[in-house]
Amino acid sequence: MKALRFLTLLLAAAAAAATVVVTAGTPAGGSFRDPLDAPAPHTRFAGASQLSAIARAGARMVSVGARGLIVVSDDEGTSWRQVESPVSSDLVAVRFVSAYQGFASGHDGVILATTDGAEHWSKQLDGRMAAELLAAHFAHLAAQGDANAVRLQKEVARNYGSGPEIPMLDLWFENERDGFAVGPFGTILGTRDGGKTWVSWMEKVDNDKMLHFNAVRGVGADVYLASEQGLLFRLDRARERFVPIATGYTGSFFGVVGTRDLVIAYGLRGSAFRSRDGGTKWERLSTGVPAGLTGATLLDDGRLLFVTQDGRLLLSADQGDSFKTVAVQRPGLFTDVAEAADHRAVLTGLGGVQSARIPARF
Repeated sequence: MKALRFLTLLLAAAAAAATVVVTAGTPAGGSFRDPLDAPAPHTRFAGASQLSAIARAGARMVSVGARGLIVVSDDEGTSWRQVESPVSSDLVAVRFVSAYQGFASGHDGVILATTDGAEHWSKQLDGRMAAELLAAHFAHLAAQGDANAVRLQKEVARNYGSGPEIPMLDLWFENERDGFAVGPFGTILGTRDGGKTWVSWMEKVDNDKMLHFNAVRGVGADVYLASEQGLLFRLDRARERFVPIATGYTGSFFGVVGTRDLVIAYGLRGSAFRSRDGGTKWERLSTGVPAGLTGATLLDDGRLLFVTQDGRLLLSADQGDSFKTVAVQRPGLFTDVAEAADHRAVLTGLGGVQSARIPARF
């Protein structure tokens, strides 16, 4: 539960702070519009607004954040401009599978898609639609006598009992067709047509405790879910099922990063665990920081970058054996990091976006 509380508090702070720089998406007269039906409000401070995630779309960088904000940069993160977003729900994840095709997800079960490099976005899914498809799916399985479906039917009813509240905390695509979106309370959906349709994968995970899924990521040939209680889940492709992997940790993981030769899971209180054998054996890494690791990226030269909840940028040149702190101009609560040209990293957080010089390899 700690991971979800952290993410919820993070975005609540972002949304609250955003009210000082943007106008609420409420029409004249004060009538309420559901964030799922109201486009993101315009802001004059695209690069200084609260941002939760960043990704590359070819030569372009794309970032998403509070109240549906989507911003793009065509000069490696130096300047930013806002593009239209069909929702004003907080967005927390963004991924691109090519320079043109990308996806974003966030609160209220939102999944957005673009096919023109982030200039225009359309809504593929929201919490209202997810509630309907999951209810219908498990009702059908339960009617066939599936006992596990009866249990999941009750869980879904509980999750969506107060409305479309379940966020899609992360998404990942293996190619332009096949992908996953994940969230709390065991929520996981899959698509095989680029997000045109989404289907339940909740019954395809060995997750009786309904643990939260905080992130989904492909590492090498494997796909991992980052979860709670020190658990990861790895896709067994032959069985089309995610199976749990114990790491020896008891806290929550926020993400996974790695290469063909290793995988690193990271999360609360500076915790990071590494495996070099596909998840059989794990060793704890000494990051040297007490705050949560909230984002990571693998640089083109193989080095690793992490950002932290307390405003640090960490660099490892030896696959996690050691870490050094890289100077940043404005320490703050960082949420994600991406590599830019000219040996720079672009960081997002509650204070907006900024860049930092990455030391040359030595």
